[in-house]
Amino acid sequence: MRQADGVVHHRGIAAPRDTRRGARGCSRRGGRHLVRRSDGVSSHLLTNTVGEVLPTVSRGKGVHLWDDTGRRYLDGCSGAVTANLGHGDEEIAAALADQARTIAFVFRSQFTNEPAEELADLVTALAPPGLDRLFLVSSGSEAVEAAAKLARQYWVEVGQPERRRIVSRGTSYHGSTLGALELSDHPPRRRTWESLLDAPLLLPEAHCSRCPLGLTHPSCDLACASALDALVDAHPSEVAAVLVEPVVGAAGGAITPPPGYLARLAERCTDLRVLLVADEVMTGAWRTGGFLACADEGVTPDLVVLGKGLAAGYAPLAGVLVSNRIADAIAAGSGVFLHGHTHGFNPMAARAGLEVIRKALRERVPANVAARGEQLRRGLEALAARHDTVLEVRGRGLLWGLELVADDEDHPRLQAPVGTAAVVAAAKHRGLLVYPAGVGTTTLVLVAPPLVITEQETDELLGLLDATLADLSA
Repeated sequence: MRQADGVVHHRGIAAPRDTRRGARGCSRRGGRHLVRRSDGVSSHLLTNTVGEVLPTVSRGKGVHLWDDTGRRYLDGCSGAVTANLGHGDEEIAAALADQARTIAFVFRSQFTNEPAEELADLVTALAPPGLDRLFLVSSGSEAVEAAAKLARQYWVEVGQPERRRIVSRGTSYHGSTLGALELSDHPPRRRTWESLLDAPLLLPEAHCSRCPLGLTHPSCDLACASALDALVDAHPSEVAAVLVEPVVGAAGGAITPPPGYLARLAERCTDLRVLLVADEVMTGAWRTGGFLACADEGVTPDLVVLGKGLAAGYAPLAGVLVSNRIADAIAAGSGVFLHGHTHGFNPMAARAGLEVIRKALRERVPANVAARGEQLRRGLEALAARHDTVLEVRGRGLLWGLELVADDEDHPRLQAPVGTAAVVAAAKHRGLLVYPAGVGTTTLVLVAPPLVITEQETDELLGLLDATLADLSA
């Protein structure tokens, strides 16, 4: 940093002198509580963890990341279960550079664009028949809100405007916008905004090892799914749709409903004339096996929400697969879906999604998910047998949850709700990134590496996790 003519020069960028950083990392304009970055310079960036100093990422390649001190991390959770193809892919980067030179932005009401059209063709071809339209947005939360609006508008178009309520499920998280948060059963994330949110209509959690109905599978006959009947009876002619994750991610730590659950729920929706919406923001794009987790169970919802792995972190991209039933009703009625955001159908984001999906198919990523998912399952179950702090391993494909012992006098660091943060921190100290999960009543983390992880890298991940669990038990 050098000073001349009343200007501070930092990394070649000139700024007025009155904005320079003070001796204790504070701007001369104020900012008494600014924190220093890892390079010693105070930061004006407001992050979610206000006041916490995070390492500065320097680069990424494959399943690994490096910070600006040269320390390497194995990305055992794909960031936020997003970086499905890993980091630093040269082919995808070249495609994005080409798209930026061609057209980077166009407004959706003025033009369509080739990447968005081609992406819609490809995604609908991978989806079950009948899901023939794709509405593109920038994030999973936006996509959940778009799906909720599509469900609502469908009933308006067919002359049943009283159908306005959307049922979700206990222990669920569908996004951070107010609309998506209102559909979530995640008390820590809702708490600050509770006065702005209506109480959700909730189905029981589909968690066999901790059944909220006190029943046992299979003698329960999937009562958690059939409970929809009572909810609809309690709100006659009001229920528009049911929104569920096929595998519960951030809220539940890969809670996997029992076999037949989603099919039973779809059956009840059909009989009760209610739409079914699958939130596959986390499970979609081969994360749990097939392109859609719901299709793996033979279920075709009316709407499917996609995000995260759709563009694998190379651009902000999400979307809603829309059934012909809904699209045709809007086309025959008002002809307009009254919803949109500035960057919807963005050609840069769509090109990223297009290249990610093409590369995943070209390099047989779905087959790798099957092989590495089985390797990871066996390895995690072996860790559970070796470490008495692991209560349960659950999940599918390359989306796995570890629930650890809580409220145990011998392992105070693992007590909820602080235990999850302790696991994440201990893993990061070892050079492994895992994702915090749960609603604060249990200690949960997600293990969800990039779908391109190799056999050797999976062994590396398991070794780092083994060392982390040993550290936590010490």
